[in-house]
Amino acid sequence: MAEQYKNFMEIFWFQREDNIFTVGFNEDALEGFETIESIELPAENESTEAEVVCGSMETDKGQIDIYTPVSGTIIEVNNTILEDPSLIQDDPYDAWLFKVESTEDFAEDEEWDEEEDEDEEDDEDDEEESEEDEEDR
Repeated sequence: MAEQYKNFMEIFWFQREDNIFTVGFNEDALEGFETIESIELPAENESTEAEVVCGSMETDKGQIDIYTPVSGTIIEVNNTILEDPSLIQDDPYDAWLFKVESTEDFAEDEEWDEEEDEDEEDDEDDEEESEEDEEDR
């Protein structure tokens, strides 16, 4: 994955330019199914909330919900993938889903991946501590 992309919720990427976030599926999202049957995206000028379902992708194995990493307003939708969702499978980084203008304030150097990695490490540490506590009983 190119350095300019950041992952969130394991199956999405985003690219940030000022307070505009371009969002798409990463390679991990494409595992486990053969075809994309349809995709529903939020409408332009629609308000969205961070980590709340705002669309869906229907595959031969079922539905995948679509989220945005930030709260804001959808300023652009990639109509090309609405017409041909299989383009996501050809190049998930070129076939972005939508752009959202964030209403949240962020530090210029905010590191999303580091926060996610720390959260995952904390979860693993908590699991190990729970297992150790059970062994001590």
